[in-house]
Amino acid sequence: MGLSRRLIQGLAVAPLLMGSALAAPFDSATVRRIIDGREVYIDKQQAKVNQTADRGQQISTGSSRTELLFDKRAIGFLGQNSLITLGQECFRLNSGRVLVNGPQASCLGSKVLGVRGTTYVLSSTEDGGYDLAVLTGTATVGEAAAIETAMAAEEEINILSTYPSLSPVVGLGSSAWGSNAGGTSLGQAAGLVLGDLSFFTPIIQENSSSLLYSYSTGSSNFDGFWGASSEVGYTWYDPNNQSSNTLLVGYDGWQIPGCFHSQIAVGGQIELNRWQFSANGGIPSDNCEDSLGFAIARVGIPVVNLGERSIHLSLAPYVMHGLGNQYGGGRIGVNVPVGNALEMNVYGQYDELLDTVVGGQITYRFATAGRFVRDPNLPSPRQKSPLPWQNQSFNNGQPIQVAIGRQQRVHSDVGEQLLSQAGATVIAAGEEASFNSNGDLIRKGAISRERFSKLVVSNLEGQNLLPESHAIAESYKRLYGSTSSSLQAITGVDWMIAAQTPFPRLRADNNLVIPEDKLPKPPVVEQPVEEEVVTYTYVCRDPNGTGIVYKPSASGLSEATRYTTANRNDTPECSSPFTIAEFI
Repeated sequence: MGLSRRLIQGLAVAPLLMGSALAAPFDSATVRRIIDGREVYIDKQQAKVNQTADRGQQISTGSSRTELLFDKRAIGFLGQNSLITLGQECFRLNSGRVLVNGPQASCLGSKVLGVRGTTYVLSSTEDGGYDLAVLTGTATVGEAAAIETAMAAEEEINILSTYPSLSPVVGLGSSAWGSNAGGTSLGQAAGLVLGDLSFFTPIIQENSSSLLYSYSTGSSNFDGFWGASSEVGYTWYDPNNQSSNTLLVGYDGWQIPGCFHSQIAVGGQIELNRWQFSANGGIPSDNCEDSLGFAIARVGIPVVNLGERSIHLSLAPYVMHGLGNQYGGGRIGVNVPVGNALEMNVYGQYDELLDTVVGGQITYRFATAGRFVRDPNLPSPRQKSPLPWQNQSFNNGQPIQVAIGRQQRVHSDVGEQLLSQAGATVIAAGEEASFNSNGDLIRKGAISRERFSKLVVSNLEGQNLLPESHAIAESYKRLYGSTSSSLQAITGVDWMIAAQTPFPRLRADNNLVIPEDKLPKPPVVEQPVEEEVVTYTYVCRDPNGTGIVYKPSASGLSEATRYTTANRNDTPECSSPFTIAEFI
């Protein structure tokens, strides 16, 4: 029994002795960005962006902060009034504070801080000790050989290749609108109900902070009315104020009886602290008489927060151009997101040309990759299975050794076993610890919700997004059961939502045209007027004074009538003996 124990201990010590040979050497740190001035130095000489510091050199800051790239395997944010010294296996924080994302070790006195899938904040104390807070993953403080061996077992990857990416999205839904343009009452309003299909496709995405995308929609009532729309947009995250910005150009086409309408669309939007400010317009590119050009400005006001998203009340004045005239109006709308998948909106507008228009839309969106954000820093969601032992509650990623009468969990992570045997201190996400100048543990405990948020905001404010920025937000939600609007903005979650959310503009499904009764009337063709004929009547009278009127030229004297003529100059004639003719 003693021989077996010594054999196991010997096998555990052997990898520790090989740690220095297995661990990847640390060569350099490159200055990627400088903010808050230019007070960043390498060996007390002012540093420039893309300048590299090698082993043995020092990087320091004054009132500025800087972003560092450690051998393409980790990213560090060095705070104000901070100094680090670069070594072969780790760097040493002499003063100040540094946030590190990635497997970059740090020296704490005679101990080494090693990480795996981790973002941590390391601060120096006045007595020469250290405060460590872990935001994601796991950090371990222990003897150098054990830490190096455990980190050597990790697969080395380029940290810049681990940024999250957005998935293609398909949307299904229905939209409807009605208008009393043309003089109809609201109860008799004309309108359409259409089925909608949309596609969001990321084209080029860079470091999870900028995206070139395409967005296309198709709509139809399956009875002669249909439309299609496509746009190409560029959206980016601005770390200086945590805003999401978008520019786009697109084309809309829609068919209604009588003419196929089309227009070129342009637009832009800024979203800051969930407030949305946008402007867009459409320029007709057809020869349809009833086409309209328009320009609209919009303010989206967040009125209720629903987790990661908000209900927005939008106010949008607009101006339209048609028939050589300008028409002003206003629109009010409400957008209600139900998670990232379901979205509903309603609106109403009024102007002197279209009168009153009301409408709405409901859309269900799903990501083709299963998740809207593909993040290699987060565990993949496990698929549900009808077999109990394959469900999430049973499937924890660890093999199970079955023995007679019992089950035993078998740890497959050799690194964790070695660290445990070496007496290392493990700090998980949501925990913080203090160490003395030699790296010995003083205290350890949970990070409060307020402190976690403060650590994130103070270290990430003004900085570029990290590969694990999205994972930090997910870690906060997992630890504290809620989201934080300020933390979502600074970790880029708001930008990733805005980047794949359709730009709020009129597309082919509800682009309106000039009502028929407002179009110019066709010219009236006048019919020739017949000249009125004036007629005159004459009578023949009995010369004997009887007053009887007789028919002229009649053989008999029994018919009495009147005769007319159109010529006043005609000479009436009467048969004998009636010789007197008079006009009456």
